[in-house]
Amino acid sequence: MIINNNIPALNTYRQMGINQGAAQKAMEKLSSGLRINRAGDDAAGLAISEKMRAQVRGLDQASRNSQDGISMIQTAEGALQETQNILQRMRELATQAANDTNVEVDRKEIQKEMNQLTSEINRIGNTTEFNTQKLLDGNLSSTFTTTSSSLASTTGAATFSHANVTLVAGLTTNNIPKFMNGTTENEVAIDTSGNFSQNISSSQGTITITRSGDQLNVNLSTSTTGNGTLEIANDDISVDEDGNFTYDAHGVSFTLTAEEFSKLGEGQGISITGIDSAATEATTSSSFSSVVGVSAGGTNPEITGFEVDATDAGAFANASSLEVTSNSAGATVTIKDASGNVLSEDTFTALSAGGTLSYDAHGVEFDLAMEDAEGVSFVHQFATTSTENVEDKSVSFQIGANQNQALSISINDMRASALGISGTGDQLSFTNREGVVETVSLTSTSDVTDGTDNVGVEKALDVSTHENAAKAITVLNNAIESVSSERSKLGATQNRLEHTISNLNNSSENLQAAESRIRDVDMAKEVMEMTRANILGQASQAMLAQANQAPQAVLQLLG
Repeated sequence: MIINNNIPALNTYRQMGINQGAAQKAMEKLSSGLRINRAGDDAAGLAISEKMRAQVRGLDQASRNSQDGISMIQTAEGALQETQNILQRMRELATQAANDTNVEVDRKEIQKEMNQLTSEINRIGNTTEFNTQKLLDGNLSSTFTTTSSSLASTTGAATFSHANVTLVAGLTTNNIPKFMNGTTENEVAIDTSGNFSQNISSSQGTITITRSGDQLNVNLSTSTTGNGTLEIANDDISVDEDGNFTYDAHGVSFTLTAEEFSKLGEGQGISITGIDSAATEATTSSSFSSVVGVSAGGTNPEITGFEVDATDAGAFANASSLEVTSNSAGATVTIKDASGNVLSEDTFTALSAGGTLSYDAHGVEFDLAMEDAEGVSFVHQFATTSTENVEDKSVSFQIGANQNQALSISINDMRASALGISGTGDQLSFTNREGVVETVSLTSTSDVTDGTDNVGVEKALDVSTHENAAKAITVLNNAIESVSSERSKLGATQNRLEHTISNLNNSSENLQAAESRIRDVDMAKEVMEMTRANILGQASQAMLAQANQAPQAVLQLLG
């Protein structure tokens, strides 16, 4: 028997501490209702629970955002409803004014109401707002703009001929490769008589010439000039009766197509010679002796011939040139990419003759040589760049708990000028149901305001005559359709947001339930654990008292 270390008492004391700790944790969980009160309770569970909590709160806020979005949409749509009511009244007035039972003074009275109603549409568009944001003045719509900048110098005086010259760039690069033979630069030319010659390499480009309403498309895949000779070395050539021919030289295939050319007549043809002394002349089903030109439909420009020097593929260089010679005014040069998109378009009025116009756009250079019958010089050299910019002013509703879960909506300008029922000039242009562009007069009897007493520069539709009133009906029909389209878009978005709210609430509920199963405490089970800990604690205290009494038995041995 020992008395220095009371091992039973120590063991009982340790168990009592454990039981007291368990009872304290049970009371903490019961008092908070949470199974996890600190990271030590369940480290992994805490991390998962916190992420779920963030998601739940995000979903709840997204639901509120959607409700705010519906409020904004309802505000805009309510204003448009009144705008549409006004347009219906204006159409009724225009129909009334179109009836010739009305005399001039009657139509003047109708005009007064038209002016006031147009001003009210402007007021609605300028003042409708939600949380200080203007809704119907075009500030919530997306715009697309293209800007060009250029540096130019012009000297002399001359005229320019062809109505339009269009160059379409290649399939893979924004230029038409040009065949380079030593230091010789091959060009495309249209002379004052309408003759056409060109020099282009590889199947990467098309030049379209439009003159007097007739269009000539030339698709070439190798170099050509205008001397009527096609040079090739010891290879086969085939020419069909439509003037199209194909050949192969040194492993490089070329095809020349004249889609709109007339058939070759007797005495017309293509002379084939070789690059070296061993070249032979090719023949076709017709007898060809010399090239006298391939006519492109009579009055259209004339193809004077082609020359091909196909040494090897390495002789091709990426450069481009276009030469135009003519003697009349008004020309447009349009440069397009392979998809048909216009890269740049410029209209030139020549101020002199006999010069060169150098054009550089998107890395493609063109040289246009112009001269008139008298040879007056003209020089216009410039470089231009085009910049496309999309300005997105649409309003975005954050309808999800995470990034990239937003809904964007644009609201177009719904003021009078945007609806096409007012303008700053004397006439408005519009398209009728048959697709014909017409004009309708604007009245200067009373200017349209912005909805206040400030008189602007706008003028309302004129209904002072039968003709103008009848045209105004069509204009108002278009305006009513525009407002209806905008209201339909807003209504569809509102319906979508209502479904969005239902889905968000459902997701939040399910996620909250999942988080609860991780973090919340089972009260009944925890009460049981607390009861067990309390009983064990009380038992431990009693046993500790007994253990402390045990060493006193040693005193009996001493007695």
